[in-house]
Amino acid sequence: MQLHHTALAGEPRLRVVFADTSIALGLPVGSTLGDVADWVEDIARQHNGSLLSIDVRMAARRNAPALAGTH
Repeated sequence: MQLHHTALAGEPRLRVVFADTSIALGLPVGSTLGDVADWVEDIARQHNGSLLSIDVRMAARRNAPALAGTH
């Protein structure tokens, strides 16, 4: 059984892969790597299986400040 969140292009998401399933979740704006670590821990504990991989996609920051020295 696979659970997937339909993510829009550029939407922040977390995907945790086990041998028999993968779980993908959208990430709230402002999520930190500490938040991601907590969610992965909770998912792994509930799944009770071997974790194969973790994929984290963060959205690009909009209106990023210009680099110093560029005009």
